[in-house]
Amino acid sequence: MNIKTLLIRSASGLVYITLIIGAILLGGIYFKIIFGLLAILTVYEFHTLTNKQENIKALPIFGAICAAVAFAVVSYYKQPSWLYIGVFLMCFILMCLIICAVIEMFRKTPNPINNVAYTIFGQIYIVLPFSLMAYILSYNKKLLLAVFVIIWVNDTFAYLTGSLIGKHKLSPKISPNKSWEGLIGGLVGTWGAALLIYWLEAYAKNSYIPFTATQWLALGTAIMIFGTLGDLFESLIKRTVGVKDSGNIMPGHGGLLDRLDSVLFATLPAAVLIAIFRFVNNELI
Repeated sequence: MNIKTLLIRSASGLVYITLIIGAILLGGIYFKIIFGLLAILTVYEFHTLTNKQENIKALPIFGAICAAVAFAVVSYYKQPSWLYIGVFLMCFILMCLIICAVIEMFRKTPNPINNVAYTIFGQIYIVLPFSLMAYILSYNKKLLLAVFVIIWVNDTFAYLTGSLIGKHKLSPKISPNKSWEGLIGGLVGTWGAALLIYWLEAYAKNSYIPFTATQWLALGTAIMIFGTLGDLFESLIKRTVGVKDSGNIMPGHGGLLDRLDSVLFATLPAAVLIAIFRFVNNELI
């Protein structure tokens, strides 16, 4: 990697991290706009990616519109309940399925069922996690930031450890560069980050996350495991389609899916554990 490429990659990554952290900490309309745009663009990118396959013609614009509507509704309420989120998303995805099926009835495509399947899968794979991010933010913005930080720490430690001592391939057919040593390094880094967050919260004057050290370690472990699976799954998608990057919106990094693959898988278990911990700690869910 030459200096120019490194500078472009660093600048692009810095802009991305700044947008994520800024949107989360500022919350409100800033979170809704930035994360709403991320959801829309990621869904569109996903369908553009899958449409590279022969005879697959999913609906990128329809998927993006659905993403905008779903995220806008879920993020509208300050503290949505699990029941509200669950019922709304199930009904919403069913409605998207019906509308998509009707559209396909009037399209002359060779594989209408596959088109519907890919379009709806985009909602489940991308829109559902973004909706859960809005739920986590509604409880505590620092918790959503912690999810991203743990993902970034895991990626960094896994990459460094794998580059230095990685010998045993984790999944050679899907992602040849990942190793078991990198996985362990990522786990160690994740535990360190989780304990650091616990310590900062425990000694902060205005702490709003009453989680124990054990709960933070459990949350970090779940994020690390599912984040790694999300990374592997996105690699599987790219390998199936036959591309190196999911897109080119981020110079030096590829597409949005390349940056969000881990957090898309990690958000659901994180949200579930947060809800469980709130219940255990005698908080309302």
